[in-house]
Amino acid sequence: KSQLWMGELDTRWDENTIQSIWNSVGEIPTAIKLIKDRNTSLDQSGNPSFTALNAGYCFVDFGSNLNASRAIMHNGLNIPNTDRVFKLNWASEISVFVGDLAADVKESELFEAFRAKYSSVVGVKIMMDPLTGSSKGYGFVRFGNDYEQKRSLLEMNGCLIHGRPIRVSTAVPKNSSSNPNLNLSLSNNSIGGSSNSLNSSLAQPYSAPQSQPPLNQSTDPNNTTVFIGGLNSSVSEQLLRSHFLTFGEIIYVKVLQNKNCGFVQYVLRSSAELAIQKMQGYPIGNTRIRLSWGRSSS
Repeated sequence: KSQLWMGELDTRWDENTIQSIWNSVGEIPTAIKLIKDRNTSLDQSGNPSFTALNAGYCFVDFGSNLNASRAIMHNGLNIPNTDRVFKLNWASEISVFVGDLAADVKESELFEAFRAKYSSVVGVKIMMDPLTGSSKGYGFVRFGNDYEQKRSLLEMNGCLIHGRPIRVSTAVPKNSSSNPNLNLSLSNNSIGGSSNSLNSSLAQPYSAPQSQPPLNQSTDPNNTTVFIGGLNSSVSEQLLRSHFLTFGEIIYVKVLQNKNCGFVQYVLRSSAELAIQKMQGYPIGNTRIRLSWGRSSS
């Protein structure tokens, strides 16, 4: 790690001020990313606009772990020529996955819903279907503070956006899945900030009313198919896909409308295992689903 989080800034400070502060204590940052405060109004595109003031924190890169380790030793010490002290921590820009989004939710609205509670929110991204241009029903919210990110997992799960409860979990690590939709970086045109890879590990998105028993190790290791029972007749294959895409790349989704059940086949067995563990008893379409291993296609 070479990047530190620096908080409780004077909102009038800019990048040059931050650079001068560190230079005055003998440290030389290689990059500074100052998070700007947002206006309460939206711009012409419906996105939050930002003021010239900072949001009270920034990220400072020192080029190496050695330099950053030396810089963080200033935590709690007085900042020269100010009435403030250094508030420092290791930077941990981490994201949460947000599912069950209504189709008409905009990135600006998702941003505002989270930023209203958590000042460290620095960006959002709603995933869009490249063919239709419509929302896939899920997205990501990026935080600059791991404490607020963890709080949001508890506090935002089930909150209503456009009258629909959202599902919140920690974003899948960039390298833990072959899913191309999750191996992404938040782009510069996503709300709130610059390009940064999604990271951190997957947290349980839903506290199931019953626990899934340990997976039978004698099960065919090539089986990647999940059986989903108890489906409401209104659940479509697209909706089912949006719920299960979190756990890895999907080969196919099949809903048997007349039998109130369906199947999801993953590329990786580990994705299927995770889906069974995390989604057991999860409510979709006003009914709680039940999961088990489907029949192997091999």
